[in-house]
Amino acid sequence: MRLSVLLAAIGAVALVAMAACGKRSLMKPASLFTPRCEILPAPAHSADSITVAMPDVVELGRVPWAGNASERLLFRHLYETLITVDCLDQVCAGLAVSWKRGEGGRRWTFELREGALFWDGTSVTAGDVVTSWQDAMTLHTVIDSVGVAGGRRVHVYLKQPHDEVPRALSASVFAVTKAADDSGWLVGSGPYRIVSPNSYRMGKRTITVRSALGGRRVIIRFMETSLVDARDLLERGIDVMVTSDPSVIEYSSGRPQFVTVELPWDRTYVLLSTSRMRALAGGGTVGTISSHVLDGVAQNAVRGDARGHVPPSWWEEVSRCLDLSAPAGRSAVPMADHASSDRIVYDVKDPIARDLAERVVALGATDPVSAEAAAITLAIPGLARDSAAVIAEGVTTAELARSLRDGNAFAYIVVVPTRPPDPCYEAHELIKRAPWLASHGVDFAHTLVPLVDARSHVIAKRGRFGLMSDGYGSAIVVDGLFAGR
Repeated sequence: MRLSVLLAAIGAVALVAMAACGKRSLMKPASLFTPRCEILPAPAHSADSITVAMPDVVELGRVPWAGNASERLLFRHLYETLITVDCLDQVCAGLAVSWKRGEGGRRWTFELREGALFWDGTSVTAGDVVTSWQDAMTLHTVIDSVGVAGGRRVHVYLKQPHDEVPRALSASVFAVTKAADDSGWLVGSGPYRIVSPNSYRMGKRTITVRSALGGRRVIIRFMETSLVDARDLLERGIDVMVTSDPSVIEYSSGRPQFVTVELPWDRTYVLLSTSRMRALAGGGTVGTISSHVLDGVAQNAVRGDARGHVPPSWWEEVSRCLDLSAPAGRSAVPMADHASSDRIVYDVKDPIARDLAERVVALGATDPVSAEAAAITLAIPGLARDSAAVIAEGVTTAELARSLRDGNAFAYIVVVPTRPPDPCYEAHELIKRAPWLASHGVDFAHTLVPLVDARSHVIAKRGRFGLMSDGYGSAIVVDGLFAGR
């Protein structure tokens, strides 16, 4: 059954203005997602339960502020933000069903969904939004204040006017929650709630959720699987898996019981270079890498689904950010080479980062110099040397964080979101990791050298449930998405 039929059957939120999703200063925007974001059609009768593989560990202390792909996947089913972003990058309804621009775009008024309930059965009010956002507003840069405008209406005042509703409000930090229940998890208004946060299945920690508001909905078991061969999991009963591993994707394509679909491009690999920063700080000129060259890097170097980075880049939008300074005492650009500075450092667990680091090293040593090598060496001063001194080195996540903070390597391959909800927040977070990017007088947009965009694939069993995708690369079970709406 196609999603349009499913929505009519479920009778969820009133789909008053389907074409309104993404319009400016909306009243009654569309449902949560367009049918074109459907990954897997929902069957007439869904399975009683399904198991979803999570490649990362979920930390209770971070709820609902998702810090990795697994937390985004799980929290998306449990907690709601006022707005959502669909796979076509359109802003759509979430907990709020309408919004209106005021005071030249500095104030936005949101009306909450009528009948919206927390898991404990209490109504979601404007006051709950204000209370829930107190910590989030200290971290994100877009909101100045928030206040109650009525029982279900919220005034959100922005630090700077916005012509369009701020996508930042779709970030997980702006999920609306209440104090934790007996499970230890914050109470949300999402379609699913925690049943068992720490059971075990196939020897792995499993977090089980079920419909928050009653009714027959598929029970979902989210299983942490970071140390298990993904191909084995597919044979052992996993129903949904998100992966970037080409061997797993190829393996699943030969199994007729599975469907494999690309998710939106969600992460960008960038190169951060201390030598580039020294050149910029000294008033020098550095090059950029054309999309044609980057396409070649993606095609020739990356074993995975990647493309040369496609603008617009969010770091080119941060000129309006109010403050991009580094933590006290941490803004100086490393001005001299160190014994360890001939390394291009990357996370040893990330195969795409490894491929890119090794490719950059190889291009730096190319003789005669190709057009691709020339473009990269112009963008990364000092890469082309008389001796083959620059090496690619994989390190642990903790080692990468320490080296990135100190800037004691020649360059780094790091991952940033392709289209984050709040570019200013993302810039601040990157500067926290690499304070030397905030050198006085250097345009932040010039400090990043984009290489490739990457995306994951979702592998799912046919005929058991429906799936949708959002704009941040997460897959959502259709039953859960519309439960109780």
